[in-house]
Amino acid sequence: MLTDQELLGAAERLHAHLLRRHYTQGRVHGPDAGVRFNLRLWRFFKSTLSFIPWSDDFIFLQSQGYWILCNWMLHDVTGDSRYRALALESSQSTLDLQQPGGYWLYPLPERRRLVATVEGDWGAIGFLATYARESREEFLQAAIRWYEYLVERIGFQPHASGEAINYFDKPRGKIPNNSVEAVWLFLRLWKVTGDARFLAHVDGMLDFLSASQLPTGELPYIVDGPHEKGRIHYLCYQYNAFQFLKLAWAHALRPDRRIQRILPALAGFLAKGVASSGASAADCANEKPELDYFTAVLAAALLEATASGVLPAEELSKRCYTRLLERQRPDGSFAYSTGDYGFLTDGRSYPRPQVMTLFHLLYAVCGKKNKEKGGLGLW
Repeated sequence: MLTDQELLGAAERLHAHLLRRHYTQGRVHGPDAGVRFNLRLWRFFKSTLSFIPWSDDFIFLQSQGYWILCNWMLHDVTGDSRYRALALESSQSTLDLQQPGGYWLYPLPERRRLVATVEGDWGAIGFLATYARESREEFLQAAIRWYEYLVERIGFQPHASGEAINYFDKPRGKIPNNSVEAVWLFLRLWKVTGDARFLAHVDGMLDFLSASQLPTGELPYIVDGPHEKGRIHYLCYQYNAFQFLKLAWAHALRPDRRIQRILPALAGFLAKGVASSGASAADCANEKPELDYFTAVLAAALLEATASGVLPAEELSKRCYTRLLERQRPDGSFAYSTGDYGFLTDGRSYPRPQVMTLFHLLYAVCGKKNKEKGGLGLW
């Protein structure tokens, strides 16, 4: 049986790796698996030819946000002041990267002209975590500037039931994941400020999510709309595990009957994603390739399902966490993927999935403690 100390030890080793390899003056940076051709093929050549100094060095706000949360979590559980210093330095660096309009530039060259909802959400989430511990007004105001850009410039698409937030500032399909994340962020802003304006779009997005859930419990990747055809499955268990956690956190911030209906079926769907090894299945049809950050978020979601009384899935969660620790490398890091196309491996260290893995390791140690404090510090 895994202990909190074993999980914390694994987290501290991974944190040390990220600090050595991917951290400079408040910014988490490094390569990324990317999209399109790089995701499908080119990354394997880069992994094999790792001695070449590839120039793919990116800063994702998603990495920044998770990193800020992780350092506050480590500070909470250890009392070590260096984690507080890292959280503050990274918050300030994230603020320095924010554009005058309240948004952030997308790092990948394929999407450089776009502003992404998820990226900005994670910048704001990092600010709110820091503001909850250090009441510096500049961090709260920066989160609010992002909210205003999101509502006024990125906007929403109407749905038969409610509305879906857009993925980019250029509309594409109605993607539930983005609305889940926005609901959580808007409720965080409301909880911190008490300002009802942050609730204006929450009910509309929850109506959309409630109407979109499939009979299997899964939330589809894309709901059919004028800009993009619907697509049911994409990284099924990974995507839905992230969504389960954020909906559970949203429900804790403001209990809602729609979320209460979504969560049990969604948890039941996630329970089917645990392979016999303890790893997360890659998607609805395939166990391989194995990606450790998929397993990490599935472990955390099943742990949350158990803690919140939605589904008794503690044993499944333990299996996932056990598998995760078995796969940790001596330097504290995790490979990106193994078993791609049956035989390929991508062993490069990508900071974005690494810092997500760090968060979900720490969630097993710190999640209950944070909830007991009211959840305002992080989620």
